[in-house]
Amino acid sequence: MNDEKKGRFETIFDYVRTIPTGRVLAYGEVGQAVGETARTVGWAMSLVPKDVPWHRVVGADGYLRIARRATELATEQRRRLQEEGVILNEKDCVLAEYFWSQESA
Repeated sequence: MNDEKKGRFETIFDYVRTIPTGRVLAYGEVGQAVGETARTVGWAMSLVPKDVPWHRVVGADGYLRIARRATELATEQRRRLQEEGVILNEKDCVLAEYFWSQESA
């Protein structure tokens, strides 16, 4: 990975680290906050360091998008979110009330 990408990804990682326990954000929301696209955020999440709470980043509809890549990662994401008290519906989507709003923080 070149230095420019590494720097952009570090900005994404730093922002994801600020998402509170028990809350989630959509890829696009993270991207908007740091000036990147949702796709770039997804790419960064695939290369995330261990200290980044990647499981708190979900699709805009609350869906665990990582399931497209690997069902075992979706299982891990679901487990981690549930351990933080996040509730998913019968379609495996995070309920809207768990999306983080910085205005209410």
